[in-house]
Amino acid sequence: MTRLARDILIDILRDEGVTHIFGNPGSTEMPLMDALVDAPDLTYVLGLQEATALGMADGWALAARRTGFVNLHAAGGLGNAMGVLVASKASGTPLVITAGQQDTRHLMSDPWLSGDLVAIAAPLTKWAHELRRPEDLGPALRRAFALAATPPTGPVFLSLPMDLLDMPVSGPVPPKSAVPVAGASPDAAALAEALARHDPERVAVLMGDDLPADAAEGLVALAEAGGFRVMGSQVGSRTAFPGRNPWWDGVLKADFAVIRERLKACEAVLVVGGRAFIAYPYRDVRPMPDGCRFYHVTETAASVGREYPADLALVGDIGKTLTATARALAPHADAAARAGRAAARAAARAAHRAGIAASIDAAGQVRPLCPDAAVLAVLRAMPENALIANDSAATFGAVNDLIEAAPGRYFFARGGVLGCSMPASVGAAIAHDGPVFAFAGDGGAMYSPQALWSAARYRQHVLFIVFNNRRYDVLQRVARDLGCKNALAGRFVGMDVDDPAIDFQALARSMGVPACRADDPEAIGAAIATALDRRGPTLIEIAIR
Repeated sequence: MTRLARDILIDILRDEGVTHIFGNPGSTEMPLMDALVDAPDLTYVLGLQEATALGMADGWALAARRTGFVNLHAAGGLGNAMGVLVASKASGTPLVITAGQQDTRHLMSDPWLSGDLVAIAAPLTKWAHELRRPEDLGPALRRAFALAATPPTGPVFLSLPMDLLDMPVSGPVPPKSAVPVAGASPDAAALAEALARHDPERVAVLMGDDLPADAAEGLVALAEAGGFRVMGSQVGSRTAFPGRNPWWDGVLKADFAVIRERLKACEAVLVVGGRAFIAYPYRDVRPMPDGCRFYHVTETAASVGREYPADLALVGDIGKTLTATARALAPHADAAARAGRAAARAAARAAHRAGIAASIDAAGQVRPLCPDAAVLAVLRAMPENALIANDSAATFGAVNDLIEAAPGRYFFARGGVLGCSMPASVGAAIAHDGPVFAFAGDGGAMYSPQALWSAARYRQHVLFIVFNNRRYDVLQRVARDLGCKNALAGRFVGMDVDDPAIDFQALARSMGVPACRADDPEAIGAAIATALDRRGPTLIEIAIR
């Protein structure tokens, strides 16, 4: 059987479970766009800029828990998407990224739109390759999907010369490649014995920033079997532990001094996932207290010893390993004592949360609202089935402890790249059965505002929450903390976004998104209630100080 390479591409996408293609087309993508004319089962999701297209694919992949597929335009389009690709690599998002390359028959002359796409993508992908023969399309695409989904998951890149997609290929479509299935570590019982030797009140379990949501069942089982508190990273890309579980102990701020203080009473720390100690800016402080035992459960041997020498390290499927450890640990635990401690922790956490909320409410009497009060008003109005895509520093204050994220329902731009949450929320909304809240600052909202148009075009139920203080506030805070000349002089160079002020409501409406401004908790709640009843997106601007 002889078929065009582009038709084989479509068949493989279907077989790999792809339902949406995110992209921004150009002339080098015409063969793919022609193939999609006869493939109505594959939805092409248009982004008006490549960073938006890749951001939507990233959000879709994280929410759907499947590998996303995105098609970019030539070297310039891939360049436009590089910022978001930094975030995708940092979060380990499984993506197959493709870009059209110029016709191979004149690549030697460096034609317009050509470039070394592989060299551009290679530093930020698990594998980057350019096709040279149409016969290689099938095997390369199958390999790309397998690599993207194999732990450590992450983006993979293929450069597709436009003429190759229109060439005939003989033979059957290559079969799907199985993704390696890891089992539980054989050392789970040894970990259980090690943990059982410690006072459970002095054991902390830290979630790595790359921990997948499907590890949640095993993580909960371990916490409940041992009576261990569980903490996450403030800048972790996702969460794998329910925020309402009594063993949840909140997030660790990205400051080694603060982390060390939180862990000072620990005699053992168990890190689950690739990496848990993340800080900015630099401090000459070790986050681990002296004499504390360090245990590590990870899917990849490469992460062992990266942060600290491990007293015991286990490599295997994280969820299965934790479940096996929980089973082995159960006979060592005093069930009655554990239940009493769980009840006490639940009561203490409820009192702690109530105290934080009361303090924020008192501060919220002043206008403009402080960031904590603005975020808390949004959290109170959110329904149970909401998903959050966040890249706003407004959430970094005391209110951070009030975010009760569920596994698979909270994503943060782990790479520190602004402009990720807005497009990611659109992609996530396509995969999520419920509303999606995009948290963005006024600065970050200007990195990928094209996401507003895509949300309107595809009628996605996204609530874009823009916390607006007309400045790069997180940068000014860093300057103050470091004692920089900007802060000492009271003149922050290049950190204000106030002249002219950005009219976010006009910007949203220009792209078909209804918008409003809400400046107090009651108005915020009412605006969110209206948006939840609306089919499609809404932008809500909240002035903060």
